[in-house]
Amino acid sequence: MNIYITQIRGGGGRLVTIPNGKNSIVENLTKDWSRFEFKIEIAYDADVRKALNIINQVSEEIQNDPTWKDKIIEPASILGVDSISHQGILIQVWIKTQAMQQWAVGREYRLRVKEAFEAAGIALGVPHQEVRYQAHQSMQSMNN
Repeated sequence: MNIYITQIRGGGGRLVTIPNGKNSIVENLTKDWSRFEFKIEIAYDADVRKALNIINQVSEEIQNDPTWKDKIIEPASILGVDSISHQGILIQVWIKTQAMQQWAVGREYRLRVKEAFEAAGIALGVPHQEVRYQAHQSMQSMNN
């Protein structure tokens, strides 16, 4: 913050610049560094600890991969279980990358997680809905 502008780092590593005295905002997605925000929903009955271990393993592998290690600034922040819903269990990870590299790192990371989940038998979350059917008394007597 200075006399002319206020800067705040937002979600995804966006640098939000707010000119003081003006009603406008400028967001910079690539100033100095960026962040890949990864969210994945696994099936409600999946082994969450196993999924977190796989995500941690994939994070370490991509960070040590010669093709990707220079694009990743810090070890992944595995934030853990972010929410639980009828669709499944949401796991969130942040990876701080070099500026403009969040998209490439993200594509590779998603691919590796998907392949690792498939190999481990961890299903992705899908919406579930339980429908209960209760026969009326008159319908039951018709069947007798």
